[in-house]
Amino acid sequence: MSKLPDPFTFGPLALLETSSRQRLRKLATKRQLALGEMLIDERHPADEAYVIVDGTMRVVGTVELRTLAIVSAPSLVGELVFFDEQEKAASIVADTPSTVVVLPGKELRRLMDEQPVFAVAMRERTDMWLADVFLKRQSPLRDLPSDIVASLASQLRPRMLAKDQLVEGSDEDWYLVRRGALEPVDGGDRTEPGDFIQRQRGVGYAALGETWLYELRLQDVAREIVRYQSRLREITDTLDDETRAKLSPNLTIVHDSRLGGALVRDRHNRAVVSERVATLIPAIDGRTEVTRLTELTGLARGPVIEALAVLIASGLANDESRWPDFRPD
Repeated sequence: MSKLPDPFTFGPLALLETSSRQRLRKLATKRQLALGEMLIDERHPADEAYVIVDGTMRVVGTVELRTLAIVSAPSLVGELVFFDEQEKAASIVADTPSTVVVLPGKELRRLMDEQPVFAVAMRERTDMWLADVFLKRQSPLRDLPSDIVASLASQLRPRMLAKDQLVEGSDEDWYLVRRGALEPVDGGDRTEPGDFIQRQRGVGYAALGETWLYELRLQDVAREIVRYQSRLREITDTLDDETRAKLSPNLTIVHDSRLGGALVRDRHNRAVVSERVATLIPAIDGRTEVTRLTELTGLARGPVIEALAVLIASGLANDESRWPDFRPD
């Protein structure tokens, strides 16, 4: 095969012995993907991993139609299959024409058996990936604005507990169990791997056997929400009756009563707005001023300004009126 870009110094692969990297390089193959082509189907994952060496991929939950992440070269993806985590995976689709190096599962499994340092690094990377996807897909935080969820995912704290060790922390902190299990000291349902639990006030939790988890502190969640609300206020202060906002291209609107409104999203960002605010969407075209939006929808000025601020803060719209002299080249 033609000479590959060198993906073997990226992430856990850099920990392999030189002879092992050379062997893996010989067994690897190169694959080209067109825009929109699927690399990984979460329903039928292949027994192989991939290093993205050129291009950008979109990680999507195909059931809930949610964009979970955008990954660019160099990135290692697909390693969940080596830890029996297929059911927690997601689909990966080429967002641009892309090139990946395909790493055979049989060889990677052999290397993990023979080189414990490499195996631990792969496991830790997989755990972090699962935690990130979990926050964006299943946790109670999943419908917060996307920039809040992304920031919180980066603040997950790994912890390892010995058998019967008590979980220290503040009331209402959150935990995602990676391996092992947690159980309330005074009895109750245990929390199994992959489950998310919020610490109840006054309740103690102990590890059942060696237990690995991610901790997310309530104070971190509160700080991110305050930061977001502060940004909303800053944006709101710049908006007036003559504001002309323009939506990002290729938006999708999902109407679902469980969300308490409508989900507005593009490839990267999302926000939940009320159904009444969703009626604004067709008129947010960069030409229609706030005064006209209130006339078209029957909404008061306050809710219209607030809705535009939410969309702008979430990266789903821009304030065109702030740049009257700007013209693209």
